[in-house]
Amino acid sequence: MTAIAIMGRATAFPSFYSTGTSEASKELQRLVEDTAENLRKAVTWDHLSQVTIELKEIYQHCSEPDWNGYGASPISQETYDEAVRFLNALPSWLPAPEIVPEPNGDIGFEWNCGKNRMLVASVDGTNRISYAGLLGKGNKAHGTEVFDGSIPQTLIDHISRICPREIAAGQSAS
Repeated sequence: MTAIAIMGRATAFPSFYSTGTSEASKELQRLVEDTAENLRKAVTWDHLSQVTIELKEIYQHCSEPDWNGYGASPISQETYDEAVRFLNALPSWLPAPEIVPEPNGDIGFEWNCGKNRMLVASVDGTNRISYAGLLGKGNKAHGTEVFDGSIPQTLIDHISRICPREIAAGQSAS
């Protein structure tokens, strides 16, 4: 049986998360994600459209072993799919992250909002988000959260804490 859940969020497009494991289910999930990506391209105000394009390019470049010339593990289809779900789940008012391919095959999302204010959250295709960050002078955070298709409140709070000016600027521009 194939199931697709539509996760609510404050953006123009819903987030889709499939629990199916068959090849047909995986193909349906890819079709839904490609359709959502094409819709985003038509909406010029979607701040994640360029990041989504960059993610796909990084995946294509880093899906082979030794993609960095130093023995890096390839990024798997499962990790890429999870990274797409992560981006789709981000609240629209958060600043867009930079995409960082990691040598262990994970995909990282980085928010760098000034001195001592940065956070990196990584996905690895196992429905877990690992994160580490500097939350201001002398304040650090790190941990692992379950990724069930929505961004854990802990990460939203940390990003909001390190990027308050970017969030305020984005909200006043809307």
